[in-house]
Amino acid sequence: MHRQHGLQADTTPLPFQSRPSSKTERSHFQKGELFLECTKRNGKTVFTRSRCSYPWYVFQPLYLDHTGCAVTFLTNPSGGLAGGDTCSLLATLEKNSHVLFTTPSATKVYRTLQEPAVQSIELNVGANARCEWMPEPTIPFAGSSFEQTITVRLETGASLLLWDALAAGRIVRGERWKFSSYANRIKVLLADGRSLEERYRLSPDDDNPCLPFNQAWNYTGSFFIVNDQVPSSTWERIKQDVTTVIENHTGKVLGGVSEPSIPGLVVKLLTRSAPDLNAVLEQLWQITRLHLWNTAIPPLRRY
Repeated sequence: MHRQHGLQADTTPLPFQSRPSSKTERSHFQKGELFLECTKRNGKTVFTRSRCSYPWYVFQPLYLDHTGCAVTFLTNPSGGLAGGDTCSLLATLEKNSHVLFTTPSATKVYRTLQEPAVQSIELNVGANARCEWMPEPTIPFAGSSFEQTITVRLETGASLLLWDALAAGRIVRGERWKFSSYANRIKVLLADGRSLEERYRLSPDDDNPCLPFNQAWNYTGSFFIVNDQVPSSTWERIKQDVTTVIENHTGKVLGGVSEPSIPGLVVKLLTRSAPDLNAVLEQLWQITRLHLWNTAIPPLRRY
């Protein structure tokens, strides 16, 4: 697949993205970059090119089943992101390849004094390739500021399973919705020009809570499932099974599933505990993989 434009970073600024006032203002902060090219060879997806700088670190792929899916853990040896840190990831999956990106633990965002921590993810997915983005939740500490963008470009027949989750904070320490700000944008673009975009900014405070349900729910998650070649009957079956899972967890989980403007589904979840969130996600992920690829989820062991 020859797509020179696919290797170019999306430099379009966000309307909510902060900028330093000079080139030297952030000179002492960490700027991590991770670059990956993935190709299918002899039945397995391999990393043909990779480059990373601190605090990013990527492990060589694991193969946990017979499918040849490359499973890789993205790690941050520093333990989290501090104010002023910028981390970017650019990954290209060539046609027919299959990569599962995950993390060994939650992404922690430390208290921010001035500039926010910024993370930018770009995933270019070739024809009939499969991309699964399944990290652990983000945990914003009290007083932290975080800005994230996730941009995915899908060629014809490409599949995307994308999970994005947020914790209210360090709940055991009483830090519930105590972060300064959290800005998030997820954009998925298809080869024919259609797109899906979700964006929000949360700025909680004691007098004006960011969310009306913040006294009841501690975790929120979004699960995006996209493929422009899947028949509508398959989407309907997935939707029915997802709805059943959510209904079976009534009281522990509040959620729903909708049909976006592009072929696929979007699932929204709220839970009170991390185990409840993980349990429901695992079932939704399993349902999706079985319907789309007739393949069970791999036996991940993060801890």
